[in-house]
Amino acid sequence: MSSLYPLYKMALSQGWDSNLYKVKKQSFLNRKLVKSLSNLIVIAYDQPLYRLRKSGWDSKYIYIEHGLGAIKYYTYKYNFFHEAELLFYPGPVFQRKMEAINPQFKNGLLGGYPKLDDLINNKIGRQKMMENLKLDLDKPIVLFAPSWGGKYSKQSGIWNADYFKNIPNLIIVPHSQDYRYAKKVNATIPSENEGINPYIQLADVVISDVSSVLAEAAILDKPVVQLKLPTYPGCFPEKDRRKNNVFVSDDIIQMEEKKADLNKRPFKIAYLDEDWIMGEITQPENIKQTIETVLANPGKFRKERQYWGEQSCYKCDGKSSLRIVKMIEHFQQTGERKQIGDLD
Repeated sequence: MSSLYPLYKMALSQGWDSNLYKVKKQSFLNRKLVKSLSNLIVIAYDQPLYRLRKSGWDSKYIYIEHGLGAIKYYTYKYNFFHEAELLFYPGPVFQRKMEAINPQFKNGLLGGYPKLDDLINNKIGRQKMMENLKLDLDKPIVLFAPSWGGKYSKQSGIWNADYFKNIPNLIIVPHSQDYRYAKKVNATIPSENEGINPYIQLADVVISDVSSVLAEAAILDKPVVQLKLPTYPGCFPEKDRRKNNVFVSDDIIQMEEKKADLNKRPFKIAYLDEDWIMGEITQPENIKQTIETVLANPGKFRKERQYWGEQSCYKCDGKSSLRIVKMIEHFQQTGERKQIGDLD
């Protein structure tokens, strides 16, 4: 939803006859939906696609990414990415990743990341928001927003919340897959409409493991801290639970698993010889001291933040949704995949 909803709103504003649907797990519940769908849809996940196919729909689709975590192994690993009629890369690093996996793929265009439009364009009432959250107006705000994984490992990001207990002005926002654990770690569940965006805008420092929140914060030039953990969800050398419909060969996967060294290169991007580093790296037990270091010198990693912000989100001008809508429209009208850059 983080990518599709702003794109859907933009499509409506451009006069499109568009709808946003949730595809049910049970095939028989999708029969009416299947009859109403066009022969070209936009998806941000593969499961709705599989469910629709199981329900009898068998047409073409456009894929839009639902996060900025280029570090993870599953991006472009599966067949459905490569079968997309049109695929939008959030930023150049995603394009390089596709080129490393499938240099023959020609259906991709740089689009940016629709979720960031509101992050860039909307403003928050800082004082009112702090008062609502019962935060100290005179102290810096710390946001801890880990990636998913609480269900699978007690070493995953969310379960490191104990290390933050004595940190003032702390906000914990879990990944949506870990909302079930929010009460256990005294976390905040954001509104469905706004998501985590207002909390990123509010924060003075953002802490995560491998969540795309790091790149989102970097785009706003927010200082970030990257937690060094023994395991990360969706990252090598973790074994993928999914075995079917895989595009990447077993040999390449095994090679990536062997090369992965979370001690030496904890933030190496899967399939690329690049490291996704844009801030201080620390162990959870040292988080308080690291926060103090970051707040004392917030500009230290400014060049790295700028670089990974630009690499993660194409243009990042608050017009990603409009840019993507225009490219989809051109494709529908002409069949041509035309790259659009700057918009007036």
